[in-house]
Amino acid sequence: MDISYLGLGLSFLLLLFPILIFSQLKLKLTGQLFNSFLRMVIQLAVIGLVLQFVFNQVNLWLTLLWMLIMITNAVFTLRSRLKFQRRILTPILIMALSFTSLIVMPWIIILVIKPDPLYSPMFLIPIYGMVLGNSMNSCALALERFETGLSDNWKAYLTRLSLGASLWEAVLPSFKRAMQTSLMPQLLTIASIGVVSLPGMMTGQILGGSSPLVAIKYQMMIMISIFTSVTLTDYLAIRIYLSRRFDKYYLPKVD
Repeated sequence: MDISYLGLGLSFLLLLFPILIFSQLKLKLTGQLFNSFLRMVIQLAVIGLVLQFVFNQVNLWLTLLWMLIMITNAVFTLRSRLKFQRRILTPILIMALSFTSLIVMPWIIILVIKPDPLYSPMFLIPIYGMVLGNSMNSCALALERFETGLSDNWKAYLTRLSLGASLWEAVLPSFKRAMQTSLMPQLLTIASIGVVSLPGMMTGQILGGSSPLVAIKYQMMIMISIFTSVTLTDYLAIRIYLSRRFDKYYLPKVD
């Protein structure tokens, strides 16, 4: 069922409630609210037109080009978000996100969904967007927590080295904490699906007329894909970061 432009306009009236709350609490967020939603409307309108064109073409190279644009944007967004070791971050992020994509996406498309044709943009782009978006956010959290764990505990790290620990053994506590912190939100989200919340993909399919059983299977598949991708990306990003963060004497390189 489509939404009329009038109905869409009426939905924006709901923003009156947060505006009234901002006003009552004297929060200076109204300008940011209008700016954020204006940017959202413009960006979604442009992306909608571009995706409509890509979907209509069903062209392999056009689909791959759009996926390349997606991962490029993800890398630069991540790099701008992380405020440490920026000199070495770009290749690390490219390698981690690309390697994960090359494992998860072919598995899902070729072995699970099997669309016709296999490069159908209607399947590749939305699924890749969900996998990449979640991987990007989790990767930022994992790298940030890993670097913070090291920076706050250099004495403990150097003590382990002085006692004969290898680089891996010395950083393992920080590695484990970073992975646990980054993966916990994903696990909580997965545990709450169904009873507490209906995720966007499942809701969209049901609203689009799909059977709830079909929507459930797709949602299970996408959550498995996202969690696998997130775990691989976080692990690879930290491992590659680790190899570039220290010199041959296991001492931290200066940023």
